[in-house]
Amino acid sequence: MVGMLHDSSIPKPARTGRLPLYVRRSWGLIVLAVGVLLALVAAPARAEIAQLPFAQDQACHNADCGAGVTAAPDNGRWTWFRVDPAGLVRMPADWNLVVDNVRFSAIEVRVTHRDGTSVVRRGQYDLAGNWTLGNNLRFKVPVAGRDISSVAIGYRDIDAPGLMRSVKAMDEPGHDAFVLRWSVQVTLVVGVLFSAFIYNMFLLTWLRTAFQRWYVVWLAGCMAYLLVWTGAILTLFPFMAGPASVRTFYLLLGLIVVSGAAFFFALIEKDKLPKRLVDFGQLAGMAVALAAVVAAFDTLFPAALGDRLLNGAMVTITLTLIVGSGYASLRGSRAIWYYLAGWLPVLAVMVLRIFRNMGLLPQDDAVDLAGFAAMGWESLLLSLAIADRFRQLRRDADAADAERDTLFRVATTDPLTGLGNRALFQNMLEQPMSHAAGIDVIAVDIDFLKQTNDMAGHDAGDALIVAVGERLTAAAGPDASIARVGGDEFVILLVGPARERLAAVRQMIALSSGAPLRHSGHTLTISMCAGHASSDDGRMPLARIFKQADLALYRAKAAGRGCWRSYDATMADEADARSRLLAEARVGLANGQFQPHYLKMVRNDGALVGHEVLLRWQHPRLGLLAPADFADVMRDAMLQPALQTLALHSALAQSALLRAGGEDLLMAVNFAGGQLQGTGAAVAILDQLAQHGLPPHSLVVEVAETVVMGGLGDALVEALECLRDAGVNVALDDFGTGHASLIQLRDVPANIVKIDAGFVARLADSAGSQQVVRATIDLAHSMGKQVVAEGVQDEAQRQLLVRMNCDLLQGALFGAPQQFPATQPAAAA
Repeated sequence: MVGMLHDSSIPKPARTGRLPLYVRRSWGLIVLAVGVLLALVAAPARAEIAQLPFAQDQACHNADCGAGVTAAPDNGRWTWFRVDPAGLVRMPADWNLVVDNVRFSAIEVRVTHRDGTSVVRRGQYDLAGNWTLGNNLRFKVPVAGRDISSVAIGYRDIDAPGLMRSVKAMDEPGHDAFVLRWSVQVTLVVGVLFSAFIYNMFLLTWLRTAFQRWYVVWLAGCMAYLLVWTGAILTLFPFMAGPASVRTFYLLLGLIVVSGAAFFFALIEKDKLPKRLVDFGQLAGMAVALAAVVAAFDTLFPAALGDRLLNGAMVTITLTLIVGSGYASLRGSRAIWYYLAGWLPVLAVMVLRIFRNMGLLPQDDAVDLAGFAAMGWESLLLSLAIADRFRQLRRDADAADAERDTLFRVATTDPLTGLGNRALFQNMLEQPMSHAAGIDVIAVDIDFLKQTNDMAGHDAGDALIVAVGERLTAAAGPDASIARVGGDEFVILLVGPARERLAAVRQMIALSSGAPLRHSGHTLTISMCAGHASSDDGRMPLARIFKQADLALYRAKAAGRGCWRSYDATMADEADARSRLLAEARVGLANGQFQPHYLKMVRNDGALVGHEVLLRWQHPRLGLLAPADFADVMRDAMLQPALQTLALHSALAQSALLRAGGEDLLMAVNFAGGQLQGTGAAVAILDQLAQHGLPPHSLVVEVAETVVMGGLGDALVEALECLRDAGVNVALDDFGTGHASLIQLRDVPANIVKIDAGFVARLADSAGSQQVVRATIDLAHSMGKQVVAEGVQDEAQRQLLVRMNCDLLQGALFGAPQQFPATQPAAAA
């Protein structure tokens, strides 16, 4: 008589409502934890658990084996194990046969007793009611052990018979004790792992390091592996019972090993491990991952091949980690000791597991229980180590933040005034600012700063800058943003309520004009020009407002010292006109529209001694323009060098023609300060003279007084001295328009002084002008310098200058600037 064994079934949870996902997936663990507590309170007084000896039946490889029972035809390869029933004597009816959960396609249990044989067969996907904790399958046997004569267990397509570790017999109290042991282990280890996982996820939001990420992955893999391997996950997903869970934990095992190795290589300092070892470790980790996939998909690959590949890859990665640990410890790694303290138990269990898989150790639960305990220990210890390192890294990060803030303050603070600098202001221009309540932008320029530096030294100039910064800060108030954006330039931003300080800033600038400042025995003068622009609706970009303020400052500086101008639309029109004029000048320069004209220079007896070259622009729309009409073009950094070259080349070419005709005349050329920087510039001018066959004394290099006095630096002095020493005449042009004293004439390497036309125009009507001109002529003569009077308009002026013994004269009285008939307009060089 053949009977069927009873199945121990697991009831499915009733679905009374749609719970959140994390609640649905957590209730099984909660029930399990409660069950552990209840089991601890009500532990069974007597439990029967027997380890049954078993052996493989080498003679039987099909389904028709065991106890003379004929099974249905089956083409699969079966592996049978004969179990010794001697240990079943004390088992009551309805005892539990517990066998290992391995990979197979079907399992059959045959129990022969005095009433016949009971048989149960399950396919690999029909085991939802036959699982128990500890990676085991459970079959309930209704016959008392003393009535059983034989037990046979058959597996169809088992992956490796050697992986059968044990067969156990348990009565119900024994099974409860067995479940209790695993439940306590699972609850404790999962609790530790989950706590470590949550803690490290929290740390990961603060500190996103590679080793932290890999450690979180390792913790998640360990929790999943523990829940799947022990069968605890089956409370939620019973369909995974049987070989499906085995295949799953093969994949999870690969994830654990790979993430653990990656954690090691990320944790250890980069300079403590050889690069080749790190590369090899990464390859070994990839091999473990690939082997785990092959082992999991035993339906596609031979099971024995997958097991061998996985065991070999795990041996390789373990040896790599051991070698890496040795390297790191010998090279003084601090992190390696944290790693070894936490991972040595895990590595030891990994080695034991490999030995067990190879059949070198008994196939029981001890290695698995030790492995899970080692995981819990490792997660606890390394979480504490990571917490310690997190605190250290947090301190380092705080120190780095403080250092970064300090560096930012240094990089964005003007060291002289303590205000913001150009970098800070540029950053403000690039960042979106909320100024819905309106904003005022004030661009400020210090007057006389260059003259102060030249007359009293740079310490005095710095004192003037500091004084201006203090006045701006006091007037603008604490809510204003002030930056020094140039040597003599400041910008003030007044946003929202700070705009009420606009009137105070304007009043301060007006009252400060001409205010004295004592410094190291010098009396300095405080004076500022300011341009103002504003936006009341907050929609205009800050960069555009600043541009408007800069245009207003340009107008203020043109109006004179100590002026304030607020932006209006005409300023933009003027700026557009300047831009258009510059664009037209570039075209005109290429098309030969700039033409040299020559102004006569005569002695006081009327004899012609030379000419001064003056450029005129034959504008196609505006007609013939004098330099004053295109001053912005003459100052443009891109056009100025080309115009300078054109003027010099035309003057020298004309001088060569005149000299070829027997006229030994001087040729004067105006130079900008930027074209006379260093001896290299002087040598270039001398080369031009040589190319045209002219002696050095035939050229007069004219430099405006404002250029010399505003930037009498070493480079300019070197160029002028080099030219003077070579025989070139150097003239200080427009003398009297700047702030040079008569005494400063001795410091200028010039042999000619040209008195500005403004003094000459008032000569006949102003006794003061006569005194200034006479004093200038007398002092220049005492220094061995010649004097030229510019702008002589009538005979009365000429006679006065002759009586003052002025050497040379220029002006409309001797003829307007003209082109030489024999020359053609020169093209740009």
